Amino acid sequence: ESRAALKQTSWQSTGTAEQFEDSFSWMDFCCSTGRTDTASSSVIRHNSYGGAIDEPVWLQDDSTLHPKFCGYRLKEPGSMPCLDRFPSELLGSNVLPHWEFMMPNCGDQERMKCGELRERVRHVRGAKDPITMLRFLRARQGSVDAAAKMYESAMRWREGTGYELGFRLNNKDDWLHRKVDSCWPPTALLGKDYDGDPIYWNRMGLGNLEFLEKAPTEFLIQHEVYTITRLMQAMEEASKFNNRPIMHFTVVADLGEMSWRSFNNLKGIMKYKVCVRTLEDNFPELVKRIIAIRVPKLAYTLWNIASHFFDEGTRAKIQIADGKHTMKVLSEFMDPKWVPEALGGTHRIGNSAWCEPCIPCPRGPPSDETMRSLQTAYDA
Repeated sequence: ESRAALKQTSWQSTGTAEQFEDSFSWMDFCCSTGRTDTASSSVIRHNSYGGAIDEPVWLQDDSTLHPKFCGYRLKEPGSMPCLDRFPSELLGSNVLPHWEFMMPNCGDQERMKCGELRERVRHVRGAKDPITMLRFLRARQGSVDAAAKMYESAMRWREGTGYELGFRLNNKDDWLHRKVDSCWPPTALLGKDYDGDPIYWNRMGLGNLEFLEKAPTEFLIQHEVYTITRLMQAMEEASKFNNRPIMHFTVVADLGEMSWRSFNNLKGIMKYKVCVRTLEDNFPELVKRIIAIRVPKLAYTLWNIASHFFDEGTRAKIQIADGKHTMKVLSEFMDPKWVPEALGGTHRIGNSAWCEPCIPCPRGPPSDETMRSLQTAYDA
């Protein structure tokens, strides 16, 4: 019945995303499955960390994604987005020629350097659209030589692993990644900043280092590419609908639940570094700015460690706000209607002030069953 309902209402086959939102309530559909844990929110939670016997709709059908990737589809807050998978498209294939003159804060000199970079890497297999060129150029502070070296290294790694292409074309099995989605990373695209670019919520304080310690490193690298690919696809889809290039997002990193336990797992921290470097070395300049909120004193110590995992350009984009100034800082960059009620805004989904399940709020690591499946698949 779930598969039939999904196929019947798919906006990709029957109309636009806007028409789909108006005609079908994902909130009603996601909450239709009976619960066994009556104390939890009426918004259905992912069973991979909750231990419940039921499964949310996004794990019942291969044609859907976790809501964490789909929140940028919403025009207004308060409802569930369409969960259809993104179109199977190669990177850069839907970039229109005139977008070269619409890229954010890109003047004639940068466009000229992008052209030089494209010529320098013409022999390297990989996307060479204006957005990709600009990302690599900015990642190396405008140096064409350094950007060309980075592009060649990154594209050869991306082609060599085959992860990105497999996830883009949906011919690489992502079942285990979908099972882990609500636990790691505890992040989500939901809402827009004042420029219309997506907001990427990161409940970093709920990140489970025990999971990172136990999970196979190869899986974590693949999962990082899987997550990055879905985020890029979300921006590419929105670019097409809005007829403008959307190339980066505002990150809100919530450290409110950070505890001393975060310091006691060196192996988990080092695996987190592997995840960060996978992004920084191979998928640069996706981040517009980072706003760290509800920052406890101990988090400054952890940040002094973790910040060195990021490139200098990424570190320069970070602003830090303590718990007393959360909404003051966030309101400078986004409408409070997109800020979860739990953080002082007005956005809630169902009974969840944290906007679950669009923003995952994991209560622990994935289930024992999922962990056994990971060990079997990657340690064999």
